[in-house]
Amino acid sequence: MKKTVFAALLMTTAVATPAMLAAAPQEEAKTEPSKEIVLNSFKDNWMISLEGGADFSLGRFDSHAAFGKRIAPVFGLNVEKWFSPVIGLRLGADYYGLKGAALWGNGIGGEKFDNGYYKQSYALVTPALDVMGDLASLFCGYRERVYSPILYIGMGIPVVVAGDGTTVDGVNMGMRGGLLNRFRLSDAWAINLDLRFDVLEATIADEGNHAKTFSALVGVTYKFKDRGWNSPEVPVVAPVVGKYSDAEGDALVAQLRDANRKIANLEQQLAECKNRPAEKVAEEQAPVVTVYYNINSSDLQSKDRVVLKAVAKAIKANEGKKYVITGYADSETGTAAFNNKLRKARAERVYDALVSYGVNPDQLEQKTSDAKLDRFGSYILDRAATISPAE
Repeated sequence: MKKTVFAALLMTTAVATPAMLAAAPQEEAKTEPSKEIVLNSFKDNWMISLEGGADFSLGRFDSHAAFGKRIAPVFGLNVEKWFSPVIGLRLGADYYGLKGAALWGNGIGGEKFDNGYYKQSYALVTPALDVMGDLASLFCGYRERVYSPILYIGMGIPVVVAGDGTTVDGVNMGMRGGLLNRFRLSDAWAINLDLRFDVLEATIADEGNHAKTFSALVGVTYKFKDRGWNSPEVPVVAPVVGKYSDAEGDALVAQLRDANRKIANLEQQLAECKNRPAEKVAEEQAPVVTVYYNINSSDLQSKDRVVLKAVAKAIKANEGKKYVITGYADSETGTAAFNNKLRKARAERVYDALVSYGVNPDQLEQKTSDAKLDRFGSYILDRAATISPAE
């Protein structure tokens, strides 16, 4: 509804609007909170247009001239300033060639039509000021478009500069309005189709009635830098959550109390852990010696016998102590039954060697283990037999 009223006011406030826009603050782009209209600096969004076309006279007696005798050239040079994507001003000068028919008045030469009316021809130069409104930006919001329909209304001061016979030498007033169809070619260039209707004071033609013309002009527009618009940044405000119901509030309070109880319990456990003496972890006693075998083998190598001789000497020196010989096998190769035999054979080979080196058999115990001997992730280290002190 507001946009419709704005479009109507555009047609009825041609005189007041230029004064108000001229007095607007010339500052950086900002947003008017109530209307969200983007305003820019005074030096931005200027453009210049050059156009040309033809006008068609619609005066009191012009219908008595042939259609072709009522068409004359029209040219215009205009400067535009846009204060927002919706509204701007256009100041320029237009040349109108006016042709038609008359019984009397200015611009009449000696040529007379067959119907008794005289040929009328004269020219005007009209400085004019227009208030312009971009309908697309008004109703659909600002964005760069290929086509923009621009409605305008304005006032001019037509001055007679040439004509047949007697012409009026003076300054008069005129009103005009139209639709400027603008087609965007690039950021800087656009082409225009300007459809315009003018009403001129009667004293120009001195026919006792207002002179009227319809014009169609095609032109080009160049937009000076800076050309664009900075859209306002509207902050997004999160919706306000309403008050909890009594039931929801009671549930939250219960959850909070339960959480506080759990926190208190954890704090108590932490305090107890700090005051508790550290437990001593019994370290696993390492074997006295480890004998390694080749895969699927229980044969001792010569280097292993050298080691076992030294171990036998140490065992004999500790007659009151017993030792356990444990056989191992890797579980990655072979069957379970084969590996059990291999573990036993490996332990027996070490036992036999120690006994042969003079160790008392009562000091020795044999056993097997299917546990993993290695601690480094290499299963080949499980192909071994160990000698450890008995517990």
